[in-house]
Parts: sequence; C-alpha cells; structure tokens
Amino acid sequence: MEIKLNLLRLIALLLIRMPMAITLPETSCNRLKIGENWFDKKVVWAQSGRPYNLNVHKSTNSLFFSYSTPETYSDLDFQLVTINLDTGEKHTIAGIRGGCSVAIDEVNDEIYLGGTDGIYKYNMLTRLADFYKEKGKNIWSLFYKKNLFYISYPDQKLHIEIDEKFPLVEEFENIEMTHFHVTSDNYIYFANKTGLFKYNSKEMLFELINHLITVRQIVEDGDGELYVCTNVGVYILTIEGMVKILNVKNLYGLAFDRDNNLIYSDEKRIVKLLYSEKGCLSHKEW
Repeated sequence: MEIKLNLLRLIALLLIRMPMAITLPETSCNRLKIGENWFDKKVVWAQSGRPYNLNVHKSTNSLFFSYSTPETYSDLDFQLVTINLDTGEKHTIAGIRGGCSVAIDEVNDEIYLGGTDGIYKYNMLTRLADFYKEKGKNIWSLFYKKNLFYISYPDQKLHIEIDEKFPLVEEFENIEMTHFHVTSDNYIYFANKTGLFKYNSKEMLFELINHLITVRQIVEDGDGELYVCTNVGVYILTIEGMVKILNVKNLYGLAFDRDNNLIYSDEKRIVKLLYSEKGCLSHKEW
C-alpha cells in the first residue's frame, strides 16, 4: 500500500511540474491579409488558361468570364464560361467564336457577350447566346453604364450604342484604349499601352494617373469604390490617388459578388475571398 501511495505522489508531482500545453497560431494557412483584415481563399475555378474579364450577374450571383483555351494559347483564342457562385454549377457558353468580353446591365437584367463576330445577348433560362448587333466586328471589350459601349479590335477604338447604332465616341476618336469604365459621377477612366487615364467629362480634361502599370481590369465594388487590377497588384482609386491593397503579380481579372466579396483571377485560378476572424502567424500579403 505504501509503495502504491508513493507512486501516486510521484505521478502527481510530475504532473504539477509539467508545463501547460500552449496552442500556437497557424504558421501557414490558406489566407491572405488586406489592410487589417484576413480572408480565406476559396478556389472557384482552376484550369489551364488565363481567366479574363470577370463580371458578376448580381441577381443570380453568377460569375461570367473568358479564358484562353490551351490548344490555341499563343493565338489568344477565348471561351466564355459562367459559374453560379452559390451552387458551383458551371456552363460553357457555346456559339460565340473567340468569346472574350462581358457587360451586364443589372437594371434591365441584360447580359451582353462579345467575340470576334459581334455582340450577343445571353439568356440565363435557356443558357443560349443570341446574336445582337455589330455582325463581323471583333469585340475586344464591353461595358454598360446607361448605354452599351464596346472597344473594337485591332484598332482599339471606343464605340457607344445610340439609336441602335454604334458610332465612335467623339472625345476618344483619336485615342486607342484597352479598358474603359464610367463612374456614377460621370468620370471616365481608361487604359492603353501608355498607362491609366482619367477624363473629366464636365471640364473636358484628361489626366494621366499612372504610366508604369499594365491595366487588366477596372471595376467598382458594391459600395461604388473603384478598383484597378494590374500586372503588379490591385489598387483602389481615391481622391488622393492610387492605393495598393494587394501587392501581387500576375493577376488577370477582378470582380465583386452579390455580397461584395472580392474575386480575383491569376494565371490558372479564380479565387473568392471570404472574411476570416483568424489570421496566420507569419504572412505576406499574398
């Protein structure tokens, strides 16, 4: 009995002297930090081919985008795809040769798609794209704000739909552009090989914002904040200028879903960021 009691005392003494277990934060995790907030990275799409021109149809929370098809990668042949962000259901959009551009009129629930042979309208119920206008025109980019705009290729000229026709926009007749965006207060942002510019339509003044970046997309979030996706990261445009929020290379597209979650694409993936209350022990912004 005495031996048993001594053994129990020894075990109790060892337990008292043993250090308490310490739970450490994760040293590596699938999150990134923007400002003071952490976000989980959820992969929405992962295939070969760079995803471009991300746009979200808010009423169905469906992401539209184009990607370069692997077999003709060097020729920049594109295919359009839509993914429901709630269910994960994916559809490849048939019937648009070289489909590479998307614009969405949320008010009238119209979805415009562009390819190497004109502009189409997409029907969410039938999953079909019907020809709309500009037969034979190569559509580089589409944008909708009260009117439908498109940039033609290879001349990179901006057109606007007026009275069922698409004349050149007079203020930009002599300007090439690759990306175009109109804000709610009618400031026009556009980009080309020489940089990112702002046009004040009231005062008819052009302003160079940055000549060192390559713009991949210009988008607004659900709060009307303006973002620029570039070859060296993501910027938010403020009154003071450009503020980088993601210091990362090789991004190709940017969008915001119905809940204002940021979605980006890199060379092979589309990723949605979801707010996380947890962080990582050591981290980089990417």
